[in-house]
This record gives sequence, structure tokens and C-alpha cells, in this order.
Amino acid sequence: MSSAVGVRDSRAGLVVVLSANAVRLACAQRGWSLSELARKARISRPTLAAALRGQPVRARTAWKLAHALEQMPSTQLTELLGAG
Repeated sequence: MSSAVGVRDSRAGLVVVLSANAVRLACAQRGWSLSELARKARISRPTLAAALRGQPVRARTAWKLAHALEQMPSTQLTELLGAG
């Protein structure tokens, strides 16, 4: 994935492109598999896999991931977006 990540507007509304490395690192730090993160975030594993391939996800999905990582969502979201 390139280092260009962020938020943009699309036909589906506001979408977010996550930093796959930040998501994987956050899981590794917690000892979680990616499937476990998807379960805790209440998103499908295919949605998480698509996000890790650089596909945009809804802002709500990014928030769910940040919330599942048990940190203040705004702080974790910044890291997931690569802005941290």
C-alpha cells in the first residue's frame, strides 16, 4: 500500500483508506489475528481484507476498527490513517 492514505468523498458518501501496516501492527501489539479484530469490530473479514488491500471503507467502519482497538477512537483513527 502506498503512503497516500486519507479520507475522501464518493458516491457511497465519506470513505476512508486505512494504513494496512498500522492495522497489522495494532493487532500484533495486542496478540490478535486479523479475524479476531474483525470480530471485535463487528465487521466482516472480507471488509477488513479489502481495507488492508487499500480499498476505501466507510468512515463508520474505520471508527468501528478504532473503537475495537481499545484506545480513544480519535487517537487510534489518526494512526490508522497514517497521520500519527
